[in-house]
Amino acid sequence: MTKTQSTHFGEPLSAESLKLVNEVRLRLTQPIHPNFDTDFNIYRFVLNAERQHNKTKEIIEQAAKAVNLHLRYRKCLHLDEIPDIPFAENPIFRRRFLPHGEVRRETDASGRILWYVEYATITVEGIAHALRSSAACKYQFYQFEHMLRQVNIQEEATGKLSSLRHIVDLTGYEINPFMMLFVSNGTLSYYSNLFHYENYPDLVYPIEIVNVAKWVHMPYKIVKAMMPAGFSDRFRLYDNQFMATLKDEIKMEDIPESLGGSNKEIKCIPAETLEEKDFWKPTHDNILELLEPIGISAKKQKYFKVEVGENQRKTLSWYYKTDGDINTGVFFDPLTSETKKDPKKKSHGKDHEDIDAHSKEMVYPYLKITAKLVHEFDYVDLEEPGTYFLVFCNRHSWLQRRTVDVLCQISNADGSEARRVYLDGTLSPVPEDESLMKALDLRNIRD
Repeated sequence: MTKTQSTHFGEPLSAESLKLVNEVRLRLTQPIHPNFDTDFNIYRFVLNAERQHNKTKEIIEQAAKAVNLHLRYRKCLHLDEIPDIPFAENPIFRRRFLPHGEVRRETDASGRILWYVEYATITVEGIAHALRSSAACKYQFYQFEHMLRQVNIQEEATGKLSSLRHIVDLTGYEINPFMMLFVSNGTLSYYSNLFHYENYPDLVYPIEIVNVAKWVHMPYKIVKAMMPAGFSDRFRLYDNQFMATLKDEIKMEDIPESLGGSNKEIKCIPAETLEEKDFWKPTHDNILELLEPIGISAKKQKYFKVEVGENQRKTLSWYYKTDGDINTGVFFDPLTSETKKDPKKKSHGKDHEDIDAHSKEMVYPYLKITAKLVHEFDYVDLEEPGTYFLVFCNRHSWLQRRTVDVLCQISNADGSEARRVYLDGTLSPVPEDESLMKALDLRNIRD
C-alpha cells in the first residue's frame, strides 16, 4: 500500500509536503538554478515517490535521487539558460513530425491547465527516419520545459499545485507496424519513463485518451507491464463515453467543439507524413569508411577516454551508427590537486575498467540511442581540465550484444588539429578533410 499524497492539485503545499521538500533539499548534491528552484518543482518529485512508497524515508530518498539526476540533465542541456521555446518554434512540431495543440490558460476544477491534442495523424516513422535520436530527445526536453514554465506561471499566480491535464483524441487513429514495433520493443516505455517519471514527474497529470478503439487496449497492456505503479491512473483510457467525466471538472466553454464542447477556437495542428525521398541519408562516404566497429556484450560498457590539460580548450566530436539501441553520453572527472600530482590517478582505475557514470559530471545527456536509420553525430566543448569519457553502455540488455561503428575525434574548437581517439586511448593525426567538426560543419548543424 502506498502513502496518500500529502498535497492534491489545486491546493497550496501542506505542512507535511513542505517538510518533505525541505528534507529532499538537504540531500541535494547538484547545484539548483534559481529558475527551477521552487517548492512546487521539488514537490512534484516527492509526489511521484509518494505514489510508489509508503515509508517517509523511502519517499525522501527516491525523490532526492530523482531531483539530483534531473539537475544533471538540466545543467548539460542548459535548460535554465535557454529562452522558452514554444511549440511553434520547436523543430519536432515546427517540422510537423508530431501533431500539437497549444497549452491553454484555462483550468479544470483542480487548477490544472488544459492541453488538447488530436492523434489521428500521429506517427513515429517520420521522426525515426529524419531525426537523430539525441535530437528527438533534446526537442522533447524543450517541449516539457515549455510546459513546465506554463505550469510554473499558474502556480506563481495562484500559490497552488498545478499540472497539465492532457486530453488526447484518438478519433481516426490507425496503428501501423512501425508504431507497433515502437511499443513492443520498449521504446515507448523508455520515453514515458524518461519524461513522465524521471525528469518531469506529475507535470502532465492525468493523460486522458478518449475515443479509444478496443484494439488499443493490447498495446496499452504491453506498455503498462513495463511501467511503474500507478500507470493506469496517470494514463487513462476512455471510449466515446467520456464527456460526463470531462464536464464534471471542465467548463463546456473550455472543451473543444470536436469533443462535444462549445469552444470553436481550440484547434490541433496535424502531423505530416514524411515522404521517403526526405528520409535522412549519409552524405559523407569517406567518414563511413573510417568508422571503427566495437562490440559491446550484454551488461557491459565501453568508452573513449580523453585527457584535457590546464589552459587547453578542446572539442570532442563523434560519428557512429548502431545495430540497435545503446545508452550513450559524455561524462567528466575534473582535474584535482591530487591528480595533478599523480597523473596515474586520472583514470580512476585500470584501463577500461567500467566507470560509474553516476559519480561523474554529465556534460552530454546520457540517453538510449538508436542510430540505425539515422546516424549519430555531434560534439561537446571540453571547457575544463580533466578526464572526459564518451560512454557506450549495454547494461540495459540481458542477452543482446550490440555493435557500434564509431569515429571519435578531439580537436581545437574550429576543428583544426584534429586527432582520432581510439578505444585503447591512443591518438593519431587526422587530415583536414576528415575532421568531423569541419566536414560535417557540426557547429551549424540543424535537424
